[in-house]
Amino acid sequence: MAQTVVRAIVEDELKVKAQAELAKQGLTLSDLVRMALREAAEGRISFTFDGIIRNKDTIQAMQELDERKGKRVASIKAFHEKMKE
Repeated sequence: MAQTVVRAIVEDELKVKAQAELAKQGLTLSDLVRMALREAAEGRISFTFDGIIRNKDTIQAMQELDERKGKRVASIKAFHEKMKE
């Protein structure tokens, strides 16, 4: 299988800290990037950037909103009423 180089520009301190943490698990930065890219290529991101774990229903709802298929309400009050349904 042909390979390619993926580059990222990050702060020196971030790189050093990440390398140290990954080394504790026997991993390199390249290992981490490969694992993340494999997950992304399969449509599976197994980590979040904000600490919130999303289930399939939430991910589907977010995709529908991105595709402008979401439902709109006229006000915050209407939103709260919709959430009670």
